[in-house]
Amino acid sequence: MKHLAPECFRAFVCAAGSCPDSCCRAGWEIVIDPETRKKYENMAGPDGSRVRSAVLEGDEPLLKMEGGVCTLLEPDGLCFCQKRFGHDALCRVCREYPRFHREFGNLTEHGISLSCPTAFALATGKAPELVEWEDDSPIVPNELDAERYLLLRRGRELALRLLSDESRPLRDRVNLVLDLARRLQKAMCGSRQAGELALKRLAAPIGQKAALRPGRIRDEAREQKQTLQRLARVFSTLEILSPDWKQALDAFTARLDADGVPDSLYEPDQPEVYSRYLWYSLFKYWLDAADDGLILPRVRRSAEMTLLGLAMDRTVPGARSWLQRISREIEHCEENLAALLQTPVIPEYAKDGPPA
Repeated sequence: MKHLAPECFRAFVCAAGSCPDSCCRAGWEIVIDPETRKKYENMAGPDGSRVRSAVLEGDEPLLKMEGGVCTLLEPDGLCFCQKRFGHDALCRVCREYPRFHREFGNLTEHGISLSCPTAFALATGKAPELVEWEDDSPIVPNELDAERYLLLRRGRELALRLLSDESRPLRDRVNLVLDLARRLQKAMCGSRQAGELALKRLAAPIGQKAALRPGRIRDEAREQKQTLQRLARVFSTLEILSPDWKQALDAFTARLDADGVPDSLYEPDQPEVYSRYLWYSLFKYWLDAADDGLILPRVRRSAEMTLLGLAMDRTVPGARSWLQRISREIEHCEENLAALLQTPVIPEYAKDGPPA
């Protein structure tokens, strides 16, 4: 089996009790897998009873939450179950988070979710780099369309390379990736030849220059405030996991209505935080389009999350980037991810309109 992961996947170490935004306080529904449930049933003594009392029984047993906080969380910020019975006693979700794994036949991809503040700092603190290795793990059969999958893999490779070009303005990099996704979306409904042509054009400097020429990209300055207002409205309609996120969205909307769009929105003090965040988001979600061919909606969703985080950082400053909180609110709720996939906000960047 081949494996592929960002370098920070191997570097991640949980901050545990010193975490500034603990996942144990995120308000997520944590499903307890059957293997762990059996371990809980066999835990002896009062400590075992306490662990079992933290289980909400049902078709899928869940960890109990009180005010969005896991009832096994101790005042020192550590998990009672882990302290008393060891790391292996945690349920699969808690053992793995923020790591994720995706299988594509003879390739398994690994990553870390940027909803975790430690993972976010690792991922955005330096230029991303992919590492590869192999082991004796069995190959997992799949029913993916091989032609589509290979085209999307090459497309993602190009998109990540475009985003990594830190000599180019952030806005241009985002626009190039969106243009690539638009072209590939047309190819999903057309021929492999169209997809190959899209990759060839956007890989060449002359093709990149043509994609960014005046008139090709919409006059975003006139639409920027309306786009951000729509973004705030759409994200406000999603499931809200924590009250402070709703308060931040409301504060952002009020600032936007009163003061408009910050000058030079795409020129923040640390532009690479946003390009690297988008890089990791595309690495995580791009190949999901191999299942259904919906590449443009996924790239738009990643770009919308990045744009909202960038705008909120400029207008509602907090202790940490709002990008991390956006990931925390969106990426672990399938309903929220699906809703954003179906509700595009960022307008088409090319004059010839959306793909058929």
